[in-house]
Amino acid sequence: MRKILVCSAKGGVGKSTSAINISSALNKLGKDVTLVDCNFTTPNIGLYYGIAKTNKTIHDILNKKGDINRAIYLHESGIKIIPGSISIHSLRTVKPEFLKQKLNGLDSEFVIMDSSAGLGREALASLEACDEVLVLVNPELPSVADALKLIKIAEDLKKEIVGVVVCRKRGKLEMKMSAIEGLLDNKPIIGVIPEDEHVKKALVRENSVYDLYPNSNASRAYKRLAHYLIGEVFYEERKSFFKEIMDLFRLS
Repeated sequence: MRKILVCSAKGGVGKSTSAINISSALNKLGKDVTLVDCNFTTPNIGLYYGIAKTNKTIHDILNKKGDINRAIYLHESGIKIIPGSISIHSLRTVKPEFLKQKLNGLDSEFVIMDSSAGLGREALASLEACDEVLVLVNPELPSVADALKLIKIAEDLKKEIVGVVVCRKRGKLEMKMSAIEGLLDNKPIIGVIPEDEHVKKALVRENSVYDLYPNSNASRAYKRLAHYLIGEVFYEERKSFFKEIMDLFRLS
């Protein structure tokens, strides 16, 4: 079981979106995936998937004794989701220090963990609980500088840095990929996710962009990243003119 933490040192980088779509891409590649919302203060995974209410959440499991498998919600896509609770009471009583122990009770090939932003108590508990770290940044200096702190802490905890993913890439007026790698101690950039309107469309429809718009630019980038994570070569399939026209209509 590979426990991969999708994390960033700042909010708004694209962490939850990436955790969801990496999970979707791995699932489509035939992997058994459990997606866990480890953002205890502002959990969003359930909201992204339109899961308004479940009998158990990660908060319930960390608040009391119990089997984490009872908090699994099986999505129609095949992904197993452990959402968080939006209850204020749950936030007050949650005990992140039990996360590592509880996650060991899962039985999946991949456990994708959506971390809270920053380097606070929740994020550190997630770092302690994971095996591998996927560091997300935006192509701008403040995001990259904070990511370096995150990498140093992860290395101090003896966690494997899988690589860096640059999210929400828009155009030329941004940091170059070589400059980002240089500032992050030459940690490799293993994925570049472009800004894509399909992501917003998928959010409105309460599903992953990968499942709803598999030929979109963002989806193809997540598919490439998923292949990297399982050690397979990704052969890009060029979109046909017909598919490009259909994608334009879906955005309208």
